[in-house]
Formats: sequence, C-alpha cells, structure tokens
Amino acid sequence: MLTRHFPMYSHGLTLTELLIVLTLSSILLAIGAPALAQWVRDIEVRSNASSLLAVLHAARTEAVTRNAWVRLQLRDTQGRPGWQLGCVQPTARCPSLIRQQATDQGTAVRWGAALLSAMPPIHTAIAAGANFPAAIRFDATGAAPNIATGDDIARIDITYNGEPTTRRMVVMVSAQGMARLCDASVSNTHPMFCN
Repeated sequence: MLTRHFPMYSHGLTLTELLIVLTLSSILLAIGAPALAQWVRDIEVRSNASSLLAVLHAARTEAVTRNAWVRLQLRDTQGRPGWQLGCVQPTARCPSLIRQQATDQGTAVRWGAALLSAMPPIHTAIAAGANFPAAIRFDATGAAPNIATGDDIARIDITYNGEPTTRRMVVMVSAQGMARLCDASVSNTHPMFCN
C-alpha cells in the first residue's frame, strides 16, 4: 500500500498581512483614543454630579427626619469634591457630624458655586472653587430658606479641571429645598435643560 505524503501548510498570517493589521489598528487607536478619553471624563463629571445630588437629597431628608436644621458644607477652596453633613445646632439627637466624604485629592473634577443673587447665566460656567467654602442649610420642613436671602449657594457647576470641552453638569437648589441636576450643553427641549 502506498501512502502519499502531502506537504503541511500553515494557515497563519504573512508578515505583510500582520504589518497591515498593525498599521490599521494604530490608525484606529489614534483616532479613537481622544474620543474615548473625552467620554471617560464626561462620565466622571456626570457620576460626580449625581453623587452630589444624592447628598443634597440625603441632607434634606436628615433635616426632616431629625426635625432640625442640617447643613451640607463644601469645604475645599479649590472646589475638589468632598463634603460634610451635620446639624447646625448639635444635640443628642442631632450630632454636629452625621456623615462626610473626604476631599478627593486625586480627581480633576471641580465644583464651583454661586449665590442666587450673583448667579451667572447658565451658558456661563462658574469657575472651580468660586464661592468656596460654601454651605446649604435645610430646615426641619426640608426647605432651604437661606438660599433666598443670599446666605447659601443656589447653584453648583461640576466641571473637569483644564478640559473646557468636557460636559459641564449643574446642580440647582431652590429655596424650597428641591435639588435638580441639569446638563448645560443640551437644548431647551431636552428634559435635562437647565432653566
């Protein structure tokens, strides 16, 4: 019986094909990397803004639950995220420190605030650290009356330091204690429009 031996063929890539794939991959990466970095920064700003909104809601709830004035303090003069929540007049039922988030030294996200009387138009960004340290106080009914008198801040802009093209989010707080997150870059027909 005769057996035939066929030469073995490899089904891999040639050097030319490999170089073409590497070149195309490099081009796509060079085009996509800036967009990916922008997307990551936008997500970080949005996440930070959502966290701040949640803390404002928690502060209002604490004031109503404890039947006392509660203050949310934003303390970093450079506008780095971080806050402290506590009672304005500490008692056994309402401590001076309820909870806090340490200032995040490693992030490029920045906050800037404005009083109601000095609030710029929504298309104008508030500079990082403006009006900091800052506070918002909620009374036992959940209102924030010191916003109307100009003692507490009414708007907080969340931006990315050194990147003006990154999406800017805005948290608005009314004298009734209602906090709202909006997007400064959307049109007036969008549900997240700032008005």
